[in-house]
Amino acid sequence: MNSIKNEGAKKILAIYAIAVLIVSFFTYFVKYNYPPAVFWDENYHIASAQKYLDGVMFMEPHPPLGKLFIALGEYVIQPNKNLGIHKFTETDYIKDFPQGYSFAGVRFFPTLFAWMSALVFFFILYFLSKNPHLSAIFTSLYVFDNALIVHSRSAMLEGSHLFFILLAILYWSYLISKKDKIKNMSYFVLGLLVGLSVMVKATGAITFLLFLFLFAYDYRNEFKEYRKNISALFKNFFVKSILTVVGISAVFFPVWYIHFSLGKNVANDKFYSASEEYKNIIANGGAANPLNFFTMLRDNLKYMANYNNGVPKLDVCKPDENGSHPLVWPVGDKSINYRWEKSGGGIRYLYLQSNPTIWLLSLLAVILAIILIASKFVYNLEIKNKRLFYLIVSFAVMYGSYMAAMLRITRVMYLYHYFIPLIFSFILLFLVFQYIFAEYLIKNKKTVYALALAFLILIIASYQFYSPLTYYKPLTTKEFNKRIWFDFWKLKAIN
Repeated sequence: MNSIKNEGAKKILAIYAIAVLIVSFFTYFVKYNYPPAVFWDENYHIASAQKYLDGVMFMEPHPPLGKLFIALGEYVIQPNKNLGIHKFTETDYIKDFPQGYSFAGVRFFPTLFAWMSALVFFFILYFLSKNPHLSAIFTSLYVFDNALIVHSRSAMLEGSHLFFILLAILYWSYLISKKDKIKNMSYFVLGLLVGLSVMVKATGAITFLLFLFLFAYDYRNEFKEYRKNISALFKNFFVKSILTVVGISAVFFPVWYIHFSLGKNVANDKFYSASEEYKNIIANGGAANPLNFFTMLRDNLKYMANYNNGVPKLDVCKPDENGSHPLVWPVGDKSINYRWEKSGGGIRYLYLQSNPTIWLLSLLAVILAIILIASKFVYNLEIKNKRLFYLIVSFAVMYGSYMAAMLRITRVMYLYHYFIPLIFSFILLFLVFQYIFAEYLIKNKKTVYALALAFLILIIASYQFYSPLTYYKPLTTKEFNKRIWFDFWKLKAIN
């Protein structure tokens, strides 16, 4: 009888997984090469990708992995092989694209990863809850968010970055769903996934907190009598830390080596801030020599630090300021007009615009999570479900840690820098919902699922309403103005 139930549960899980893939294919992947025009930071990243393809040395403010995938898409699909795009290597910012240029190659892997992230997100929720029905419904938070969709369908870094972050969270969720003691190799694998996220963008380092939460969960019983187990705890923590760091290093060093070995030549005598040692390495054809690795790594890391120091600060008084303060990101401030063009009697807009239903519900979840945690530690509130409470604490701490780090950064930041904590808030919404309605879910009350389905309907309706800004569809000024729900979004129609 149990085997029959298990087979039935697997079929339900498979059906939901396929449904998630199909629906997210249409929201994320269909016509991903549209619009056939560059927007936001694609000018920079496509130039970097072409340098990889032509073997030209360069330095960049981000780690190499995301740009390597952009280059790989162009290499595999080759939609522009008959166009004169080798001139892209002569600049860090491409102003003019040849007529007929296709974005199908450079946008392929970021968009593919963004699409696959929907499935990863679904399984994260499943391993955290073992409830396939709720997991499928709440996966809509990722599948139908307009801001995530528009930014991920581009030759930029966030599609790849969020995929590896979600992959690390998925593995962590899988590990803590098991009752067995976690093996040492699992910490190494988690380190690999953390390394992948860090090597796309440095902000992926937030995933290192997963190691701390994994260790705390793994040794939760030992912590209860830590005075008796202090030496053993310290020894195990040391071993697990080393394994995690080794996993990170197993990604960090090879990715940088690939970056260096591809940069064998120099275009227009542009050495960036390379030292004389680095210049001699290039001149002598030693870019692929492992003995020169640390010299090249030192110069690249120095360039990254100096670049960020030179980025201007946020100036909200500037009329064309696209940046916004981290404290107002959770409400979707500030939307960014990536591009626009006249189309018949209307205007096509490509906007970084949140799905307000999703973002406001997720913000509410963050607030409720903080209240719940404070009630426990300040007022000694009785916890109904310790495992669920631990999960809420884990993602609330990651959310708060990321936001605290952003508040310390003085350079201008943009709404898409909120994507990582936004994902955490999605998971918090799922967990808080379960915590509030735990008794009803145990009794399998249909009213709870009816409420979740009501959320789903609102989410889809909101997504559909803002989809013209996501997919570059024409709107009249009147239609555009109907979508300005809040002044702080800074949505502005083109006259």
